[in-house]
Amino acid sequence: MKSSTPDWLEPLTKLEDFGGDPIKYIDQIFSLFKRDFISTTPLYKGKKVFYDKKDDNGKPATFVHITTEESMTSKERNLCLRRCERITWIKAIIEHASDPIVLVWEKEQKTSRRKAIRTYLFLEQEDFLVILQEIKYGHYMITAIYVDNPNQKKKHLKAYGAYKKKKGI
Repeated sequence: MKSSTPDWLEPLTKLEDFGGDPIKYIDQIFSLFKRDFISTTPLYKGKKVFYDKKDDNGKPATFVHITTEESMTSKERNLCLRRCERITWIKAIIEHASDPIVLVWEKEQKTSRRKAIRTYLFLEQEDFLVILQEIKYGHYMITAIYVDNPNQKKKHLKAYGAYKKKKGI
């Protein structure tokens, strides 16, 4: 990890730490998700962060979404080790969003049902982004991704800059 890594981030959870055994690895990743989102609930600005609990092959849909990525060709979701390795970072970033190292901005987004406010929490130094959406009783986790595409990173930084300019920050 880079030297600028905040001390509130846990180390990466790597597949090789489990002898390359994908079953043991996914079990561990899921136990970390349960610790951070099922046994406890993260708070953003004092309000609970909820997630999609619908069953997806025995796991909550949000867990499946944040540990996989969509294939460009087949549209199937495949395990993404970079997302899995950083599973514990999601709650940490949410709960440390007031740390200046986390870039935070809001964006109005059209969803299938209505307009919504999405909050972007970007730990730029580590290329990791968490997206929340405001809901009546708190926030809903949309996704968490490792931003490994330089163009995507530029796009997010541009959105952050535009937000700061608009807010006069």
